[in-house]
Amino acid sequence: MGFDPHGNYNLWIKGDTLYAELRGAWNTEAAMEFEKDFMALANHLPQAWGHIVYLDHWELCTPEISAIIERLVEWCIQNGLKRAANVYEPSKVKNAVLNKMIVSEEGEFKRAVFDNSEDAAIWLTTEGFPTDHELSAGH
Repeated sequence: MGFDPHGNYNLWIKGDTLYAELRGAWNTEAAMEFEKDFMALANHLPQAWGHIVYLDHWELCTPEISAIIERLVEWCIQNGLKRAANVYEPSKVKNAVLNKMIVSEEGEFKRAVFDNSEDAAIWLTTEGFPTDHELSAGH
């Protein structure tokens, strides 16, 4: 018998960009649910797509999650993810955890970290994935 998922998220698509907002402390079950839902949604995107994830309210995760996130990142890159913007207030701990799980560059893929949603939206738009900043203004 498994545990209940701990950690919440919202996923949505606008244009060629998949948005995610993560909240709470995550366990393995939450990460596996997120992976399944993320992949199902990403399958509706074109051959090249962008991603923005809001992590201000994410409270990190158990160590077992690394393998799940690394697998999801690799799947995303193999399935057309070209740019990813991570948005969170500066945090050495989040930097260390995320940098361990998510590559900064691989092939045509690039990831960047921002401390506000406006800069992230501008970067994604500049990189070829127009982002409606009003959609992310509350983050």
